[in-house]
Amino acid sequence: MGWVLDVERINSVLKEIERRASSGRYFFPIIGPVKGELLYAFTLLAQPLRVLELGTGIGYSALQIARALKPGAKIVTVDADEENADEALDNLRRAGVEDLVTVIVDEAGRYLQNDKSIYDMIFMDIEKSRYLDLLEDCISRLRPNGILVADNVLWPELRRFRQAIMTHPQLASAIIHIEDGVSLSVKKL
Repeated sequence: MGWVLDVERINSVLKEIERRASSGRYFFPIIGPVKGELLYAFTLLAQPLRVLELGTGIGYSALQIARALKPGAKIVTVDADEENADEALDNLRRAGVEDLVTVIVDEAGRYLQNDKSIYDMIFMDIEKSRYLDLLEDCISRLRPNGILVADNVLWPELRRFRQAIMTHPQLASAIIHIEDGVSLSVKKL
């Protein structure tokens, strides 16, 4: 029997997370359905086999990525908060994609220093103060033509990060002005 994702099951969990994340009694910041669809489209275009997500949260973005993966692809997602990681694992299980995703509890910078793997795609959604600090580590972990996607890039405190990705000699970058911004950077050959 072939590898088949239950997209309806994944979409059901995504909708449930969207409802819960926006409710008054349980607020959790997620990229949301608009940027989620954009992340899904980026993943479909890139067809990555190895994805690194920095900032697991409760698993919403990992689910958006997972629903676009082809057979054999894997996601490694890193979050410093064990409680978030546990909730993400629960959401991934309910969506039936727990075998595709490895959830690691660690600080993103420490993980990048210790992990020497090369990735096809990296999604960055961690503390905004860390974006610029970790940019070079992310670039060094990307294969040529690999993509770096970063969320919330229109935040004022990310002005230097925006400038860095737009002028970096190894990157071809674009900033998408949707909600609070998403950047897409491709590592040049």
